[in-house]
Amino acid sequence: MLDLENETKRRKTMRHGGTLLLCFAIASVATAEEIKHRWVCVDNGANRLIHVDQNDTSKNWSIAIPVGSRDLQSLGDGKLLVSHGSGAVEYRLADGKRLPWGVDRYESIQTARRLPDGNTLLATVSGTLYEVDPQGKEIGKKQIAVKGLNMRLMRVLPSGNLLIGSAGPKAAIEVSRDGKVVKSLPLPDKGYTAIRLDDGRTMATSGGEARIVTLDRDGNILSHVGGKTDHPKLGLDFCSGWDRLPSGHCVMANWLGHGKQGTAPHLIEFSTDNKIVWTWEDHEMARQVTNVLMLDGVK
Repeated sequence: MLDLENETKRRKTMRHGGTLLLCFAIASVATAEEIKHRWVCVDNGANRLIHVDQNDTSKNWSIAIPVGSRDLQSLGDGKLLVSHGSGAVEYRLADGKRLPWGVDRYESIQTARRLPDGNTLLATVSGTLYEVDPQGKEIGKKQIAVKGLNMRLMRVLPSGNLLIGSAGPKAAIEVSRDGKVVKSLPLPDKGYTAIRLDDGRTMATSGGEARIVTLDRDGNILSHVGGKTDHPKLGLDFCSGWDRLPSGHCVMANWLGHGKQGTAPHLIEFSTDNKIVWTWEDHEMARQVTNVLMLDGVK
């Protein structure tokens, strides 16, 4: 951070042009300090769902949620879908109230996605896919054809295929709805969240490196944000869930397990050129954040 007091003293003897430079520097610092976000995140160390609105802290809330919660999806109409170990539940964004819809009869559920037709897709750690209708009745069951799969979150592509972040094998895997592998892109470390960009590139978690990597169609790494070696003083431990802002910036959940609670920011926003834009840490409110969904502009 710029030392404004010393910088002001140093520039007192400079001509008008130097003063303009100082004003620009001060304005830049002020702009950075004014960044405020709204988000919801899963604290899987305390089994809590946390909502933070930095523009209006009276709207902050934190509620207890079922064990094994990982995935988050904004459903519109002020509703949120949250996966948990036995299924998934809807919550109201305004205050965290648990809503009537929920499924609670499975084991080892890692992820849940509401489909355009109103059905919901659930997946276990080993890749069993369950589809339930709007009333929660099971209407389909498939198995992803990856031996020894240790999956985390899935995203539904426009084609209807699923893009999976996998911790074992370490990969971003595209599969059809009947569980057949379409494409597997190896990752340097454990996968968690993967998305497909409009131009065909894939962005995915590389967990132990605390990076989000961008891959071309053949799986070559084109770029990354985060990274322990890039930001050695930041206290990065493990990248799990993350979200991408309309600006292209990524907000990473820095999972502070492994005895690292209280040592570093929970969330970090990185620019496309891997600069630190914004951080959040509140070790009284959260213990270890495993996933984040940014809600700027969402009602």
